[in-house]
Amino acid sequence: MPWKGGKKVWHDTLFALDLKAPQAGWKVIGELPQVNGYGVSLTIREGILLIGGGDATQHSKESFLLSIGYDGKPIFSKLADLPMGLANMSGALVGRHVHLCGGIEKPDSTTASNAHWMLDLDALDKGWQAQPALPGAGRILATAASIQDAFFLIGGCSLAPDANGKPVRAYLRESWKFSEGKWTRIADLPRAAVASASPAPTNGTSLFIVSGDDGTQVGLKSPEDHRGFCKDVLRYDSSSNSWSTAGELNVPPPVTTAVTPWNGDFLFYNGEVRPGVRTPSVFSLHLPAHE
Repeated sequence: MPWKGGKKVWHDTLFALDLKAPQAGWKVIGELPQVNGYGVSLTIREGILLIGGGDATQHSKESFLLSIGYDGKPIFSKLADLPMGLANMSGALVGRHVHLCGGIEKPDSTTASNAHWMLDLDALDKGWQAQPALPGAGRILATAASIQDAFFLIGGCSLAPDANGKPVRAYLRESWKFSEGKWTRIADLPRAAVASASPAPTNGTSLFIVSGDDGTQVGLKSPEDHRGFCKDVLRYDSSSNSWSTAGELNVPPPVTTAVTPWNGDFLFYNGEVRPGVRTPSVFSLHLPAHE
């Protein structure tokens, strides 16, 4: 564990599961261009976008499209670089536009960005284009989502240096919507949500916050006493600008987990279930029908 002198390890192994024959299990199909974590990955019709991220020493500005060849091997197509290295940012696909917001430029950064970038997938030659910055605090580990033509940025945490120059988190409940070229603040979260599954699952006019760290266990004498992250699933209805509780997870709730839409449901992979404890679990989530 980190508090016992352990070191975090980054990996580059690429696994695949054939959802038509899941009983065959996960198979190694190749490697990423470099070891990486804490970037943004988005499913699009051409494949999977892999944006930014980093390791213990540096953050990457590279972006790739991952597709699978006829031989089952991965194909990485280089896309436009980000203007700077970024990790722990949030992103979602709005139509054919990729929106990114927040993040940190270096592993030891003590402030987070509020910059907002957009990549038009039908005009890749234009690269990442600057958009109006988030009016609120710069943040990391927020939850992104898209509903219709709007980009949403929910929660996360801001950073500030302590007396020793180390980053300290402030847990956020504020939430924002970007549409028609401007940001609008929407209803605050019922609780803080840091590192919830992102991009958030959506259904009709609603988005769902799955898991997350609400900050209530910060400062425990021993991280091993951590009780796990939030089990409740929060629902935001964009038509009424209101939050409600949609249900509760029946699996150990992970944070920093990836999400993929599949067959009307959403698949969740890996993540962290307590400080320093990663999980290999994969589960599917069926959302309630939208009203």
